[in-house]
Amino acid sequence: MEGINIIIRLVEWLSGFDKASLVLAASAIGAGFAMIAGIGPGIGQGFAAGKAAEAVGANREESKQITFTMLLGAAISETSGILALIVALILIFGNPLPGAAGAKQTLAASAIGAGFAMIAGIGPGIGQGFAAGMAAKAVGTNSRARKLITFTLLLGAAVAETSTILALVVSLILIFANPLAAGGGIWTVMTASALGAGFAMVAGIGPGIGQGYAAGKAVEAVGKRPGHQGKITRVMFLGQAVAQTTGIYALIIALLLIFANPLSGG
Repeated sequence: MEGINIIIRLVEWLSGFDKASLVLAASAIGAGFAMIAGIGPGIGQGFAAGKAAEAVGANREESKQITFTMLLGAAISETSGILALIVALILIFGNPLPGAAGAKQTLAASAIGAGFAMIAGIGPGIGQGFAAGMAAKAVGTNSRARKLITFTLLLGAAVAETSTILALVVSLILIFANPLAAGGGIWTVMTASALGAGFAMVAGIGPGIGQGYAAGKAVEAVGKRPGHQGKITRVMFLGQAVAQTTGIYALIIALLLIFANPLSGG
């Protein structure tokens, strides 16, 4: 009961602020949360660079091709960080929430939820970096299969980005097309729903890492057996689809909380 009382007092305290101040403050917090996604690309790109350096040490004659493959994969791994940056900049410079109609608490929660959702980008950043590193290593081992290795890397890394894309969709809905703020339900539940929708998308960290791992092992296999590239890619796609399941579950819950929430009483 004490915990509930603390939450109630916190909500009452926040309700004392005017609408613009509360939403702007929440937007600043949301922008900060969004950039936590940068953890993933940082780890992934470091792994890719390390594997590339290892491959160059073993086969310096192919250093240019190895470096190119590493940089290509590292650039893809940066995508999650860029999308998180976009959301953070929207919350800071192009945020419609402070002037939107609706309960100030729900608008503030929407800003925080939108930023929090982008934390899902940690997973794809790590996974894509792993795939890039394994591709660089594979090129160093079998440079003649470079095109097939690169093609498999691009396909696998693109699928691994799905979690961040889904998080971005939820984030933009909370910012630009959020029905919760103007809803006729209980404002406390609407506010919690906006936060819950953003929190749910963090589940995308797991699928992002898993899909990147599948892509990394696939490019490694293509480097060893380039003649089996078609079958290897099909198995990779199958595994990535299964790995994305929990991310889809999270998306469903987030959309239910936003658009069809039976808890709100509206």
